[in-house]
Amino acid sequence: MFPPVRDILPASFATKSLNMDSRFKSFNETFTRCAFALAFALIYPNSRNLKKRVYYFIVVIFINSLILYWFLIYLFRCLFTLDMINFANNITIGVLATLFFFKTPYCLYKTGIFAKVLDKISYDMLKGNDMDEEYQEIYEHYIKIGKLGQTCWILIPILLSSQFPLYASFCMIYETFTSGEGKRYMVHEMRLKHIEDKQDETPYFELVFAYNLVQCVVLSVNFVGFDGSFCIATTHLRLKLKLVSHKIHRAFRDSKNRYELKARVIEAIVDHQDALDFYKDIQEVYGGWLFVVFLLTSLLISFNLYQIYLSRRVDPKYTIFAISGVIHMFAPCYFACKLIKSSEELSWDIYSAAWEEWTDPVVTKLLIFMIAKSQQILILTGKGMVQFDMQLFISVLQMSYSFFTLITS
Repeated sequence: MFPPVRDILPASFATKSLNMDSRFKSFNETFTRCAFALAFALIYPNSRNLKKRVYYFIVVIFINSLILYWFLIYLFRCLFTLDMINFANNITIGVLATLFFFKTPYCLYKTGIFAKVLDKISYDMLKGNDMDEEYQEIYEHYIKIGKLGQTCWILIPILLSSQFPLYASFCMIYETFTSGEGKRYMVHEMRLKHIEDKQDETPYFELVFAYNLVQCVVLSVNFVGFDGSFCIATTHLRLKLKLVSHKIHRAFRDSKNRYELKARVIEAIVDHQDALDFYKDIQEVYGGWLFVVFLLTSLLISFNLYQIYLSRRVDPKYTIFAISGVIHMFAPCYFACKLIKSSEELSWDIYSAAWEEWTDPVVTKLLIFMIAKSQQILILTGKGMVQFDMQLFISVLQMSYSFFTLITS
């Protein structure tokens, strides 16, 4: 396992990490919102508090056990009575709950390798403080992309979770102004076992409404943290590849003799191998999650289309939910596709260095070896079964529509 950041940093790096004027800081300080969401969702990879996080996860399940009981009872009731509209509605919500119940134990299980990934990001970020301006400009560019991914995974879960209480609130406000009585809308419409005849009365309605808000918060931070870290990790790998190619260019441009050139090229080879090791770690951490996202997002989109078809109208709430599901699939496909493109460009970037100006056969052989090694395309897969790229995104939409036509026929 990669050592903790404090143990692997040289003294100069450790000093800079504590210096507020440092240009580049650790993962926690650079991507503060993602780190906070990981910690709040109990999935920040800290092996020292693993047992405590497991305990709190059980507490969270216990707190939400009543709504889970109501949800499962109502889901089977809809299926038994062939109430397909409400069944489809509940399946879409069930997809989010399933992702939560998969992701948290999954992250707890992957604590060691996940911590290695975050520690490596922190190490590389702090290392950038000792590099010159050209390298630091590359750092700045990819940090901005990583923060964009972090922001995307703040907006998507908030849109997914907040639309239900907001939609119910707006509908009740509208009903209050347009009619004397005012119909009451639940955060998620379903019949609650044992209180069906009084769930719309005070104080049951208010208590259930507030109780549902707990689930909105629990689900949203879970998605913000882990899903956002995927975008950050893949972008960081792209940064490492770009630094390798730039280091090769600088080696052939700035070296004063063959010995310095050889040392610089060997250093770039070591950095490239480090990037490949980081790629393997990313695949190990996110591979299982990517596969589950592929399966459940396809199901979510299909049942949302089915719900709209059955209701014979475009429900704003579930239409936004379907769009959010599409974006949920698009984001990892997009970032994985950008990683593929960066890995494809690496060999050409290395080849475009001014190697022809030097006639050192040893360095030439090293460069040939590096070009051959860099032709490995860095593809992220869901447990080796689905390759994440934009073609997969298109295939998911096509498959979702095919499933929709099947269940409506």
